[in-house]
Amino acid sequence: MTDIISMTTEPRSNSQLLATIEVSGTHSQQVYNQVVNDLLRHTQVPGFRKGKAPRQLVLQQLGRERLRYLAMEKLIEDAVKTAVEKNNIPYLGNLELAGGITELLDQFHPGENFSFSVTFDVEPEVTVTAYKGLTIEYNPVTYNPATVEKLLQQHQRQHATLIPVEDRPAQWGDDVTLKLLTKDENGEVVKELSADELPLSLDEDQPFLLQEIPAAVVGMAIGEAKTVTVSVAEEAEAPRQLTAEIELLGIKVPELPPLDDAFAAEHSEFSTMAELRAYLEQNHQERAKHQDKQAKEAALIDTLIAQNPVELPKTLIRKEADVKVRTTLMQIQSQGVDLHKIMTEELYERMRQEAEPAATKEVHSRLLLKAIARQEGIEPTPEAVEERLNRYKEMLGNKTAKNLEQLRKLAHDEVQQEQTLSWLLEQNTFQPVQSDVATAEPTATAEAPTEIQTEAVAQTPSQPQKRSGKKASSAPSQE
Repeated sequence: MTDIISMTTEPRSNSQLLATIEVSGTHSQQVYNQVVNDLLRHTQVPGFRKGKAPRQLVLQQLGRERLRYLAMEKLIEDAVKTAVEKNNIPYLGNLELAGGITELLDQFHPGENFSFSVTFDVEPEVTVTAYKGLTIEYNPVTYNPATVEKLLQQHQRQHATLIPVEDRPAQWGDDVTLKLLTKDENGEVVKELSADELPLSLDEDQPFLLQEIPAAVVGMAIGEAKTVTVSVAEEAEAPRQLTAEIELLGIKVPELPPLDDAFAAEHSEFSTMAELRAYLEQNHQERAKHQDKQAKEAALIDTLIAQNPVELPKTLIRKEADVKVRTTLMQIQSQGVDLHKIMTEELYERMRQEAEPAATKEVHSRLLLKAIARQEGIEPTPEAVEERLNRYKEMLGNKTAKNLEQLRKLAHDEVQQEQTLSWLLEQNTFQPVQSDVATAEPTATAEAPTEIQTEAVAQTPSQPQKRSGKKASSAPSQE
């Protein structure tokens, strides 16, 4: 244990603490001797076995200045650790010396009292004052009965029999086959797609990648060619203008199967259309309710952050940003990408900086919810924590043994945060933002529970199918 003579602290901005610590001369000599002895045991001197060289020869080779620096570094680390533990300081990290190294080293003499100052991040003391009785505006999510009908119609379309037509031009609702050639402003070919690669449904609700193409095809006859200008969005740049040369090679009109009991029995686990429709209605109602709750929680968090500022320590923000970056990298790796080929220190640092705004918000909200839980006495039961912990164990398998206590704390904090959010929803009033009401539509961006997607109906293929007149075999998806 480090022999500390005195310690004073002074709060600094951004949840930092300035600590001035004085260590006894006896202890500074002990640390110096310990560093020297460790180096004597591990330093290799030519002509001697490791640890067997004369002391003065080793000291001469290492240099007394270096020895004093290493001893001072260890003394500071040990003293800070002891001071933090002894005074129950919520230390986070980001330790920095106050003053220059050279000046401090000039003041360090083994056997004499040594005083130094450091700054480091500590957990902020958070007291939340505005969190109950608030009126909060948010964008509500409501169930739209047309959602289910639209979903069934989309699936009906996917299982249509495609009948070739030759006696009329293309119109909305048709399936067409194109030959497409895109060129840049210099006339150079950018991309050429053959008929086999380019089937297209003329659907106004699901525009083509080159959004000008479907409207341009409508009205074209088989064998007709047309040239149009298209825009291609490019990351961090203005849209690029290209010339697209289109040739219409074929038109097919979908013959839709009736949405009857036979359709339901063939493409779902239900025997009647009424049962399938009722299931989908309940599913989308529950999803809209869940998304509406999420919208309230998001608006609540934004309000709490705006009305309860906190000086956030950089250490917590950086750790949270690192977590977000690692999560993103794991997702990329799961798609078969070799990170070793693309990842550099510069790229990682840029990703971390981009993640910092979201990390800052996450840290701020977590500290506020934790403070509210403490102030209101919201504490999850051991059973609830254990249930969440068991979920983690099941997900991680045999990897939980080393981190069991850390996982238990994570489970506790997660359950406590969820319970605090639920409590806050009851303590505040939520009203829709004027003239801004969202609806739960079956779009790719809507969140649909995976277990519901796969429980009753098979998922729709994620890749576009080439239609040849044969019926597909997929069933209604929840997306």
